[in-house]
Amino acid sequence: MKTLCRIIYLAVLMTILGGGCSPKEIEAGHDTVRLKFRLGLELNADTKIWEVSSLFKTELEKASPKDNIKEGEIEVEFYDQGSIGSERQLLEAGYFGVVEMMQVNTAVVTAIEPAFGILNLPYLFQDEAHHQRVLNGEPGREILLKLAKHNLQGLGFYSAGFRNMFYKYSTDAPCPNSPTDLKGLKIRVMESPTMISTINAMGASAAPLPFSELYQGIKTGVVDGAENSAKVFISSRYHEAGINCFTLTEHTTDQHVLIANRDWLQSLDPKYKRRIEEVSRDIIPAFNSIWEETTLNALSQIEEVGVRINGVENKDAFLKAVEPVYEHFFKSYPEVSYSLYETIKNY
Repeated sequence: MKTLCRIIYLAVLMTILGGGCSPKEIEAGHDTVRLKFRLGLELNADTKIWEVSSLFKTELEKASPKDNIKEGEIEVEFYDQGSIGSERQLLEAGYFGVVEMMQVNTAVVTAIEPAFGILNLPYLFQDEAHHQRVLNGEPGREILLKLAKHNLQGLGFYSAGFRNMFYKYSTDAPCPNSPTDLKGLKIRVMESPTMISTINAMGASAAPLPFSELYQGIKTGVVDGAENSAKVFISSRYHEAGINCFTLTEHTTDQHVLIANRDWLQSLDPKYKRRIEEVSRDIIPAFNSIWEETTLNALSQIEEVGVRINGVENKDAFLKAVEPVYEHFFKSYPEVSYSLYETIKNY
């Protein structure tokens, strides 16, 4: 049934996008489009991580004199808000070349390439500086290259910082700051084995639930809370559903990745291929600035609406609690190199 659904989805998508023939270089006149391709993502502008694709499109469509590329010579057809599929569907469409490029969360990529799951292991990164060094350094490049066997090419990682926990909690007690304090709390997580085992190990009870059902789930008591970024919290107005504690557990990181269909990218005129790869890297500092400002503003807004924010001064108890998550991960994915994990830890 799943295979049939995939076939139907791809057939419909090919029809919507004009037969699914991958746009390459277009025979055109002097000042017209020479390269047109599609970029898909599931996000909308309010998430701010959407800015990755927006920056990429804006910069790529500008002139690049050193590459002898004129403004307007490249055109990116932008499909956001899941208009052509979920992140999982976009990966499939990318594999088949129905969509040339996509932006997705690395947790979704784990389904086809387990090495990406390393990035979501709990307390892997010391701080955001360490996170950035890994994503933009040799470990990040090594992970991106693993997509080649799936007819995909990873172009760059984009950090959405650390994920934190938030929940309804007794107003007569301080917000939780240890695994013991989290016991009894039902916390919504993505449908990721690593995320589920992480939350359970941290003392709470993980409850996989579609993101679209989370607000109502909090309001009705199906779950006590969830874990995500400050921006997602304030955008989704979870305080109105009853959340009154936001704990800076910083238990795992969030990052997105730009991916291209490998056959398509390799078939392009070298100057276009080089420009796409270059822009994918060059937008990282601009996006980092946007995300940093977004996070600071979101935390300020969370306090303004009356939600208590507390840090965890000593994370030793959490670090000890999540040790079994690592053991389970490497047993579940023996093909993932333990040496890569060690490189990341010490990078």
